[in-house]
Amino acid sequence: MSATDPRAEFFSALDDWWAQLWALRICTDQPQDNIKTKFFTHVEDRCSEVGCWKLGDDVLSSLFCEFLNDLGEW
Repeated sequence: MSATDPRAEFFSALDDWWAQLWALRICTDQPQDNIKTKFFTHVEDRCSEVGCWKLGDDVLSSLFCEFLNDLGEW
């Protein structure tokens, strides 16, 4: 049995959520790749701050709202 890479699993789950957000929930094209990268960095930073790497739908939805609010500040 091979060991799984927790970091790869984290980003795979995050990537799945991101794709579902745009394709199934918002039903529009994804923004530019740099926005995705910034969101992923935001999620990674927040998870690191609180020491929790579980990516539930409710957590990601809250982090996405927080990310949008941060974008609106500049």
